[in-house]
Amino acid sequence: MKNVIPVSLFLSLLFVLLSGCGRPAESAAPATSAPVKVRFQTDWFPQPEHGGYYQALAKGYYAEEGLDVEILPGGPNAQVMSSVATGRADLGMTNGDDIIVAIARGLPLRMVAAEMQRDAQGILFHQSHPLQSLRDLDGKTLMAGAGSTWHEVARRKLGIKFNLLPLVGDLARFMNDPKFIQQCFVTNEPFYATERGAKVGALLIASSELGYEPYRAIFGSRDYLERNPEVVAKFVRASLRGWVDYLTGDPTPANDRLRQLRPDLSPEFMAYSIKAMKDYQLVLGDPARGETMGQLTTQRLLSQINLLQEIGALDQPVRVEDVATFAFLPAETGSH
Repeated sequence: MKNVIPVSLFLSLLFVLLSGCGRPAESAAPATSAPVKVRFQTDWFPQPEHGGYYQALAKGYYAEEGLDVEILPGGPNAQVMSSVATGRADLGMTNGDDIIVAIARGLPLRMVAAEMQRDAQGILFHQSHPLQSLRDLDGKTLMAGAGSTWHEVARRKLGIKFNLLPLVGDLARFMNDPKFIQQCFVTNEPFYATERGAKVGALLIASSELGYEPYRAIFGSRDYLERNPEVVAKFVRASLRGWVDYLTGDPTPANDRLRQLRPDLSPEFMAYSIKAMKDYQLVLGDPARGETMGQLTTQRLLSQINLLQEIGALDQPVRVEDVATFAFLPAETGSH
């Protein structure tokens, strides 16, 4: 570390030098710190499911904290965790289960806040062939993402068997077959299927019945968190403020930014996605269960770790303190 001359000593020396030259010292303008750059990696293209971050950006919440935040869009091949682990991004967001699995494989990551109290993944079905619960998947064929944790959890916890087809990024097969079911995000595909004329329903996969309720979490590398604790706390505080404002206030500032980046996002879709986040209590949480925006709890994290350990998803045992820290969350989140 370089030696730094104390400010008081520097000013005293400057005064002496100027006095020796026979010229009065002028009052110096107060120094202003430049905003701290933060690169935040999302898991997908800009969308309402990231609205709280864009609200914080558009309304100046990050700027008020002295941060210059750049939101890095993801996509189908987004490597969010490796980007954060290798320093290409400072902070990121993704599914909490994936973060726990990655930590058990040796990636030096740690969650700092929950973006969503439960993941938005669901099962999309036609109302003519409805599903009442995940148990109704028994014996059926489902188009779903390969390697998803919930598959094995459902088989073991509910004692059901179902066939899997590789998930593709369109609704063509679903629209052409009234018996077809597929994995979705409850904030997304149901809108587009309805827009095309289908009468649909959706089940949220995360449930207390299944014992599977992963967070979607904000996380960073251990090194970055240790070196920049004030920056991380400011980012979390401004992000939570942005999310609450986006979902309970006027979402126009964020939506305008989102449509600049993605003109294909219609006002109707964005309104649907915001409503779904509220209806399913994804982001702000369920007050009846004591949940709040951003909250992480030891009990839920431990349950997630134990579940992943039970199905053999973890390469090595991990503790709650290995996967998350509560140090950057405002006290009002009730995290513990």
